[in-house]
Amino acid sequence: MHRLPQGHRPPPAGHDRRAGMALAMAPAATRRAFLLLGAGAAFASGAATAQDTGDPVDPAHFLAFAYSSALLQQRASALTASRDTRPEAREYAGGMARFREQQLARLRSLAGERGVTLPGDAEFEHRVVLENLEPLDFLALSRRYAEIQIQALTQEIRGYEAAEKAPDEGLKQLAAEMLPQLRQRLEAANRMHDAVKP
Repeated sequence: MHRLPQGHRPPPAGHDRRAGMALAMAPAATRRAFLLLGAGAAFASGAATAQDTGDPVDPAHFLAFAYSSALLQQRASALTASRDTRPEAREYAGGMARFREQQLARLRSLAGERGVTLPGDAEFEHRVVLENLEPLDFLALSRRYAEIQIQALTQEIRGYEAAEKAPDEGLKQLAAEMLPQLRQRLEAANRMHDAVKP
């Protein structure tokens, strides 16, 4: 496969340019990228624990997690849809970016009703994932995007499942609206991953 030049940008950290090929990520970059699992898994695990012990899900904590996750996925999807990627990834990303815009508006509305201040940007771990995605192109970007979607959607579904059992009626309604869509998108993400994996 022929790689197009990266222009004036220096080679990103964690890439190996030997033989004109970029490895998707070196071990250190992969560890940083999998920090996505840290924030999301910590929330999903905490939500599951709260659910098991009967403690209510904190609406402010949930909304901040959901907003950061949706913001990451909206940005990753917009990036993937705008680049020269595999058609399967580009089509999925375009639909996901539109879905995330609507979801972000819904989360802002719900947070406003509760007087919850949402973060101005995605959580640090989510920003790191996006930064590691930006230098990739075509097949590497398509594959990494598919992996991110599967990881993020799996965590997000766990979080919304916990919110579905919260005493807060607004969170329950939001979860009831979002869960069927998120599950469908996870199935589609798995199909996309199968189409682009090595």
